[in-house]
Amino acid sequence: MLAGQSSSRTLLLVEDDDLQARLYRTMLYRERGTASAPNDEDASGSTTTVETVGTLEEARTALEGDGEPFGLVLLDLNLPDSTGLETLDTVLETVDETAVVVLTGIDDAAVGREAVERGAEDYLVKDRVTPRLLEQTVTYAIERRRRVAEIERQRNELAVLHWLVRHEIRNDAAVVLGWVGALDATDPDSTRTVSRIEEAGEHIVELTESVGAMVESLEEPQVDLESVDLEAVIDEEIDRLESRYEGCTVTFDRPDEGVPVRADRFLNVVVRNVLTNAVVHGDEEGTVAVTVTREPDGGVEFAVSDDGPGLPAADRRRAAERGYTTDETGTGVGLYLVRTFVDRYGGSLAIESDPERSAGTTVRIRLESG
Repeated sequence: MLAGQSSSRTLLLVEDDDLQARLYRTMLYRERGTASAPNDEDASGSTTTVETVGTLEEARTALEGDGEPFGLVLLDLNLPDSTGLETLDTVLETVDETAVVVLTGIDDAAVGREAVERGAEDYLVKDRVTPRLLEQTVTYAIERRRRVAEIERQRNELAVLHWLVRHEIRNDAAVVLGWVGALDATDPDSTRTVSRIEEAGEHIVELTESVGAMVESLEEPQVDLESVDLEAVIDEEIDRLESRYEGCTVTFDRPDEGVPVRADRFLNVVVRNVLTNAVVHGDEEGTVAVTVTREPDGGVEFAVSDDGPGLPAADRRRAAERGYTTDETGTGVGLYLVRTFVDRYGGSLAIESDPERSAGTTVRIRLESG
């Protein structure tokens, strides 16, 4: 059964032709398994209520009323006080989370399609409406609108989260780092304590950038890619890594010339997370090997290898999943975020390891040349 089909619903039918209005109500009640009267329950205990009005002004009054919100408006565009797509525009300005399905004449299919482009969930050609088609259209429209409204609420929540992460938390971490920098440690224990506070603060700042990037990616599902210099990004992130992990050595086997790839402004976050992952799962005072190669088909491979113990096959399969971590104190964000952006770039991610030989782990990312 479709979501929403077994629950009670209230519909607003805006139709000035009494005969047509009576026909639509009969179709809805009969197809749903109810008697031809409003508020009757079907076998599943659900109810359908259809309120009918004949003018745009009456429709606005009903929609702006204090009663139970309508799940859908079935709207005839040609009414005594309004005609054409202006009727739809007025209704859409009045409703928020209510689905609208437009009723058009047989020669107005183009108008119906334009109505959908303007915000209607669907349209029906009057002379071709059947009870089953009407019921399916109404049910699907209500469900689609419900999901869109839920997505919009989630996006608003993400916007709040984005603000908290990128501004409030980041600013507080910056204040902590500022005060730590002003401390004058005079003995080994104090020096170690200050160093750990500073490292934790820097980690918080990096996490806010990663989480902020993830939130922005969810807010912007349609990504605009551009040509980004991968080599320059890697150099910048290696400098950052070596300043944070002073005992770590990074080797970079680079091509003879610049390497542009198809990406966006978050490529720095991607490279940073791969490099940091190599240090965390390798030896913080060991070596991280970075290579960039051009492939015969024009793609670019970016590979990062650590010198850790390696990962079993089961862990390699799960390493890029959300929440996966081999460290109880870890966030499980790093490689999941990397995979999310690599997918957005039209690339691929692979993890190689040979734990039996303690050969470390290599993360390979293939990107399209820019």
